[in-house]
Amino acid sequence: MTRVSCGLLAFGSLTLVAAPVSAQTVSEYDAVRAARPAGRTIPVNGLTLVRDAYRIDLRSGVLHLLAPIDGETFGAVFLGEGEYRLEPATESERRHLRLVTDDDRLETLTDEFEQLLLLFTDQTGEDMLAHAPVVEGDADPRATEVYEDYLEQQRERIQINLHLRIVSDLLNRPGRSDGVFLATVDGDEYGPALLAFDPLGISNLAAQFGFLGGEEVALISFDRRDSGFWYLSARAPEAVEGRGKPGQPLADAEHYEIETTFDGREILGRTTITLTPLVDGIRVLPVNIFRKLTVHSAVLEDDRPIELGVIQEELEQGWVAQWSDEGADADAAIVFPEPLVRGSSVRVRIGYEGRDVLEGRSGSYSVRARESWYPNLGTFSDLATYEMTFRFPRRDQLVAVGTQVREETDGNQTVAVWRSDTPIRVAGFNYGRFERLSRTDEDTGLEFNVYTNPRERGGARVEDTMADAQNASRVATVFFGPAPYTQLSVTQQVEWNFGQSWPSLVFLPTSAVSSAIALSPDASPGLREFTKTVGWHEMAHQWWGHLVGWASYRDQWLSEGFAEFTAGLMLEFTEGPEEYDAFWDRRRSEILDRGRYVANHEAGAMTQGFRLATRRSAGAARAMIYAKGGYVVHMLRMMMRADGQPNPDEAFQAMMHDFTSSWAGRSPSTDDFQAVAERHMSPAMDLAGDGTLDYFFEQWIRGTDIPTLSSTLEVTDLGDGRYRISGNVSQEDVSEGFRTLVPIYLDFGDNVVKFGAVALSGPTSQALNGQFPLPRSPRRVLVNAMHDVLAR
Repeated sequence: MTRVSCGLLAFGSLTLVAAPVSAQTVSEYDAVRAARPAGRTIPVNGLTLVRDAYRIDLRSGVLHLLAPIDGETFGAVFLGEGEYRLEPATESERRHLRLVTDDDRLETLTDEFEQLLLLFTDQTGEDMLAHAPVVEGDADPRATEVYEDYLEQQRERIQINLHLRIVSDLLNRPGRSDGVFLATVDGDEYGPALLAFDPLGISNLAAQFGFLGGEEVALISFDRRDSGFWYLSARAPEAVEGRGKPGQPLADAEHYEIETTFDGREILGRTTITLTPLVDGIRVLPVNIFRKLTVHSAVLEDDRPIELGVIQEELEQGWVAQWSDEGADADAAIVFPEPLVRGSSVRVRIGYEGRDVLEGRSGSYSVRARESWYPNLGTFSDLATYEMTFRFPRRDQLVAVGTQVREETDGNQTVAVWRSDTPIRVAGFNYGRFERLSRTDEDTGLEFNVYTNPRERGGARVEDTMADAQNASRVATVFFGPAPYTQLSVTQQVEWNFGQSWPSLVFLPTSAVSSAIALSPDASPGLREFTKTVGWHEMAHQWWGHLVGWASYRDQWLSEGFAEFTAGLMLEFTEGPEEYDAFWDRRRSEILDRGRYVANHEAGAMTQGFRLATRRSAGAARAMIYAKGGYVVHMLRMMMRADGQPNPDEAFQAMMHDFTSSWAGRSPSTDDFQAVAERHMSPAMDLAGDGTLDYFFEQWIRGTDIPTLSSTLEVTDLGDGRYRISGNVSQEDVSEGFRTLVPIYLDFGDNVVKFGAVALSGPTSQALNGQFPLPRSPRRVLVNAMHDVLAR
């Protein structure tokens, strides 16, 4: 069911009255949505459409044109014989196609089809009309049936409102012929898929894709076994291995005023967004909102408020739920009667209601729609200030991002106002019945509030949770720089198996604060490590993810990997270097782990991000983004470490401080982090001799090789406190030019000491033979004893 609204908004005692939006604004969408094959056809014999990496050959058949809008053809159904070919622009994308198709020899993805739906605002209409004359006649029922089936599939499986994208071009960019090209196809071999070329970036194809950045070309599979982004790349001439592109947002949200009322699982809300258009001509502006919230009105605040059109489609739970904690959000948009002017701020008030933002009862609630419980223009990439007013039953409590500025009782309701004057990436809250412990840390000056739910089983380690939060902030302040916020709320959530971190608000799983888990002898080693480290990981996101963001999904390791590194660092400071070393040994095992099909590290490079989670590599995305991402930071630390100095981490800390201060409030790419690292690299790190860390970032972040390191080094006592160290150090299972600084350690029995390092390049074996004064005889000589280098 389509909702196109132009009504009054009633919120409590406030009623907004405005002039109606023009009928044409809404009818444009209605017309596009209602268009069907109308009897206008084009016979096809050898029509080829080339769109960047795609070549679509319509060998023979008929194009059934959809009814035009103001004389403009925007879609067609093809029935006949055809083939599409996808020529990957980079080797990493070719590798990913091999992974998802289970074809290790694939060079070009090719599939045949008998029907194809085309939607477009580019030159496709002109190409079709140039191929053959239009034939007028009656609509073909087969073409209509294909189109109706597509509409059903859009709701149940595709979950992207392609018509909304078409209307956006028609209204935002009228008269242009360089718009979007979309082809939905059910191939003979690879099943249903969307072939997309969007010059504004795939992130503009749907509001929920905002994290994808500005890459323009995609193949999205809707195969029930292995759906997802099979291909995602910049235009072929601009594609660079393992690198994304900046997104092209239509508008920048500067401030949100959010009013929310909870009544059980029901929610009534109103959000006013102060936004600035980043391009001229916007009339259709997509918004991100939870799929179970219905937008019933929108008003442009002005001297005389103007009601806006609202477009929203209802969706089933489908393929997007695989990689989204919240499932699919309903594509929604607000429609302005006149084009907005670039740089001229406006205020838009949106009213909505629905259910299931909260799940639970009796004081134990799960907050489900954490990124989309309010309409927004994008989270994590778009920073804004917030003022939030919550109304909820007085027996419950609510803890939100920012600072609480007021709380009062109004009958059976509590009215709480929270505010963030510092721009943040996302707003959120936890909800339930809590007990609070508050403390100000003397070392950092941060105010901590720990909220635990006494109703949850297992009891709560309140003091331990407080200590973990304080210790994490102290270590992070030393290593990364000052905390981004003056206070932090650490809250218990009902979920047991994951945590999250919002600006100044941490959601800890019940397992992490449960005395029953901490003390249970039956808890698995993995569960014990998770409950011990998840709080530190989530605390670290205040620096990595919120203070410093990431440019696109290809750079998400800058958040999750850095947080994972911080969790390991905390083990070193709380339990000693042995536990720190053991932590990286476990991450190494996770990276190398082989499931039923492929090892995690063989699935693809870190820059493939969440897309690595496929049927053949279910654990690869987490292993690469979290474990290998953290390991990369650990390797940089160990390469920069100056053992024997008063502060052996001085150079590493300087690099991390530089990164946070240079990129605070912004979203860097991997290349941006490399530039910071190169400002602090030591001469010993210049393995390629070019003064850069290109070799390091190419092989560890954009590559998949993992070396095997070994040695035959032996120690011989020469007398008088001198010892000969001789033998070979070898590197195998890597490509030519793979450079490694292999650390050498001396094992004295009661202590293992780093002795030096040897630089290796490619598959090689290097002989060492030297005499050295040592305080006593080592038992043996080891390489990579403390997991300085990720190796087999």
